[in-house]
Amino acid sequence: MSGNRVFLATLQRDLRLEFRTREALNAMFFYALLVIVIFSFAFSAETTIITQIGGGLLWVAFLFAGMVALDRAFLREMMEGSLTGLQIAPASPSAVMAGKFASSFLLMLAMEAVLLPLFAVLFNAPAKTDWAGIVGVTIMGTWALAANGTYFSAMSTHARQRSLLLPLLLLPVSIPAVIAMVQATQSYLSGSGDTGYWWKLLTGYDIIFTALGWLLADIVIDVE
Repeated sequence: MSGNRVFLATLQRDLRLEFRTREALNAMFFYALLVIVIFSFAFSAETTIITQIGGGLLWVAFLFAGMVALDRAFLREMMEGSLTGLQIAPASPSAVMAGKFASSFLLMLAMEAVLLPLFAVLFNAPAKTDWAGIVGVTIMGTWALAANGTYFSAMSTHARQRSLLLPLLLLPVSIPAVIAMVQATQSYLSGSGDTGYWWKLLTGYDIIFTALGWLLADIVIDVE
């Protein structure tokens, strides 16, 4: 089977199942909404405060809500007993991994598309905020989290404490990307600061770890 067909089939299947049940989408949205609402009460919506910590608050909500989608990337395969079928199928493991990555990436973006406007309203975002820049950083940052998270989700599939193992593997590796996301978002919220370095760091991170996930896919998607 061609890699493109496997990729599209995996992506379409995951999205079709998710939009049919909306299990991950509902959990992601309400979890992120809860975090943002709690922070909106904990911190005053003054412009000076938002320009200082708003980027960190936003990415805390995105990061931990995204864990839901990443944790479920291979969980459904275990529950339905279809993981073995993926392992023995005449399909490229890299194409399967790419399909899983794409579905997680799109689900996380769907959640973030709803949460960004709510964040702007609840935290009284400054008028000088560069929303185009924030959207760009959100896409690149989500790519980084989805690329690593999908790989580690596959790696921890057979672990007894897989829900605990995923963040333990993902968060330390993602620290450079998270720092770049928060700093760049903070600069766009305040309307000042040079974001060039953070964009270079985030772009390089995405390229390197996407390539590593692609090359090492056959290690984690393998018959035991």
